Amino acid sequence: MKKLNLRKIRWIIRELEKDELSVYQIAKQQGVSERWIRKIPEKYAGVPLYKIKLFSCGRKPKPIPEDEKKQVLDIYEEMPMGATKIELYLKLNGMKHIPHNRLHRILAAAGKVKKIEKKIRRKKWVRYQRHHSNSLWHTDFCEVEGEQIISFIDDASRYVVGGSKFADATTDNALAVLEKAIAKHGKPKQIMTDHGTQFCSDEEKVFRFTEKLKEWNIEHIMAAVKRPQGNGKIERWFGTAKKLYFHFGKDLDKTMACYNRMPHLSLDMTPAQAYEKKRNS
Repeated sequence: MKKLNLRKIRWIIRELEKDELSVYQIAKQQGVSERWIRKIPEKYAGVPLYKIKLFSCGRKPKPIPEDEKKQVLDIYEEMPMGATKIELYLKLNGMKHIPHNRLHRILAAAGKVKKIEKKIRRKKWVRYQRHHSNSLWHTDFCEVEGEQIISFIDDASRYVVGGSKFADATTDNALAVLEKAIAKHGKPKQIMTDHGTQFCSDEEKVFRFTEKLKEWNIEHIMAAVKRPQGNGKIERWFGTAKKLYFHFGKDLDKTMACYNRMPHLSLDMTPAQAYEKKRNS
């Protein structure tokens, strides 16, 4: 049914008062039901045409309980997420369900959400994804306020297995972080990088990063030149990491720990849960 505006409502009332057109004819012209046409004079009975105002549609929103507001904002402070992820977080942790729109209202009232120009829809597919943890890790450096942050992320689970920040993006720094990640989580079969000099060459034109991976029996895969989508998971992580990084006062360890415990919409679970599940499958 079409929504009637003020001009159309006033016209309908005038035509009914004239009694020249039937209710059926008026309803057909406006594209609404005859029942709705008969309701309009009752709804605005005794109100002059120039004073008619449109009433808000639907029920008035119920006031949000203070305990719900506190719960949602406490979750946000611990893990800064939007309404969709908080809704999934509540489900994964067996907590009481709070409708998505109410979550959004709470976050908006607290100034925790930004208006977006275009609605982002979740894709129904994933371009590629390994079946098992430690099958493939992605890595790269990202500059944040003059510091170089390097991270290693597992392809199958999006779990950040290691990361650190340095003054410079060097091969030695990359290998140092990788060695710690391997000691903690085990060795991956493959590692994907871009063609940055930290991974592909040095002053002596020797690919030291690749040679070290060979010593550890790890295959080095390089993404296609000028195609960031090839190493897209690490790029996506850096996009999220920058927001978390400043939320936690530039503490990278807290940033990585928070991300690994946050629900991931492509997994319907957290990266930490996915890493363990796919590691043992």
